[in-house]
Amino acid sequence: MTGKIIPVLFGAALGLAAPAPAQDVAARASAGPATSPAMAPPDVVTVRNITRVELTPGLPIVDDSGAQIGTVKKVAGNTIVITDGTADYKVPITQLYAYRKDAADHFASRLPKSVLEREE
Repeated sequence: MTGKIIPVLFGAALGLAAPAPAQDVAARASAGPATSPAMAPPDVVTVRNITRVELTPGLPIVDDSGAQIGTVKKVAGNTIVITDGTADYKVPITQLYAYRKDAADHFASRLPKSVLEREE
């Protein structure tokens, strides 16, 4: 009796390892993640959180509309100091994000320059 069970189990194991039918593969591919960057709509922008390591002195920071706020002067704990050449502004790191445009990362503040707290 054990001679009959082993081939059945072996056949079942091979059946589980067999490739999926072509239509299953096609269905999974069409339901997969986003298309390639070349096929993405031009008005879609992906944003991401940033880390302190990325915030090096001189890095330009813009606001949500793309207007330049200034450049990173220093990182002080959870606060970033941005300078525009005439004044320094404190921005919590949680209010900064990065987005990719024209194959480059850009860094932005969720807060407009008009509401940023000046550093004394």
